[in-house]
Amino acid sequence: MADIMQDPDTVSEVKFSFFYCMFSFWSSGLLVLVCTLSEGLEAFGSVLHSKQFLLLAAVYELGKVGLAKLLSGHGPSLSLARGTPPDGKTVRGPILRKIWVKMSRLVVKLTPVWHLIIGVGVLFGSWLFFVYVTVCFGAPLLSSWSETGSFCLLMTLLTVYPVLLILGPSLSSLFLVYSSHSHSPLASTLFLIWMFTVLGAWLGAFPIPLDWDRPWQVWPIPCCLGAVAGHVTGNVVAAGRVWPWLATASGTGKRKFV
Repeated sequence: MADIMQDPDTVSEVKFSFFYCMFSFWSSGLLVLVCTLSEGLEAFGSVLHSKQFLLLAAVYELGKVGLAKLLSGHGPSLSLARGTPPDGKTVRGPILRKIWVKMSRLVVKLTPVWHLIIGVGVLFGSWLFFVYVTVCFGAPLLSSWSETGSFCLLMTLLTVYPVLLILGPSLSSLFLVYSSHSHSPLASTLFLIWMFTVLGAWLGAFPIPLDWDRPWQVWPIPCCLGAVAGHVTGNVVAAGRVWPWLATASGTGKRKFV
């Protein structure tokens, strides 16, 4: 481990992972406040898949990644790939050649926009995948399409959205994390968070068919509660996992996180 932590990129990944997990854990305090202000689990669960909360979660995730990037110096997060800058030389020759060169330069300049569009497409495809899996597990589609769609959007924001923000908006980022073949501390952290979130959502479905006659058993409230609880738990476990790496990076002296 000590040899690996000599790499500056690995050190920045470890620091980013720790800060990201801690910010996610601290946000659970806001969820507790919302739960306290809400009138029971039913109201709290309804808040978790509301449009306002989903929009707030997307914006907060963006700010959380940006703050962790600022404190850790992790370069790839919140960055879009750029093409090779043009040489800036005056184009000479036939008119068709001039048009071709200018169009090529325009395509290079629009490379970040293209990657952003790819990221939006990956998010939409991930949402469709969650809808398919959720319906296969028995979730109502026609009778409660709004609830099913909002729950799948919550799952997308908790699992796929952070990966695209941190590792880049592409399918390769998802394969890197979800294949679990990567030894990167950051990829392992994101995999743990994904695993606990999905496990929490799955466990949350168990009370739905029970005859307890509780208002919070209505779909998709238990799954939303389980997904958020699993997400927070995954961040705590991941933070504890990268803690020894931080100790190694800081040496035997005072531990420095920034």
